Amino acid sequence: KSELIVPNSKVNCSYLFGEYYLFLSCMDLCSDAPCPLNKNRTLLYNSCPGQYPDRVYTLANNSFLTFVEKSKKGQYHQDYFQCNNSRCVEYKQVCDLIDDCGDMSDELNCANHMICEETLNSTKHQFISLSQRCDGIYDCFDLSDECNDICG
Repeated sequence: KSELIVPNSKVNCSYLFGEYYLFLSCMDLCSDAPCPLNKNRTLLYNSCPGQYPDRVYTLANNSFLTFVEKSKKGQYHQDYFQCNNSRCVEYKQVCDLIDDCGDMSDELNCANHMICEETLNSTKHQFISLSQRCDGIYDCFDLSDECNDICG
């Protein structure tokens, strides 16, 4: 069983990924990272079409119908991020350097990575961790992680 350690004050979240990054940034506990979740997007009962066939419908905030899933341990949960293309991924897949949505929306509002310059205008971005920038190793195919104004 893993335990989540919650800091008492704001911390640097630049080198955190996935669910822990999401949790801390959305709890306003990151000194350098805003919450990447779209506050205006509510997960409704018909969200994530074709996914989660065993969903259980429930009323949220006494105002809208949503769904939860029952885990193998028998607990109900809803830890889903809705992508811009209507697909849904688990929170642990958000801000993890991998385009899990297929439209990159699970990575676009994250402050824990950089996008290699050559891929900025393409449909598939190459994401690398901030720790890989200016480390003397070329991780971007266009060398933009080492040859830039930040690295000198």
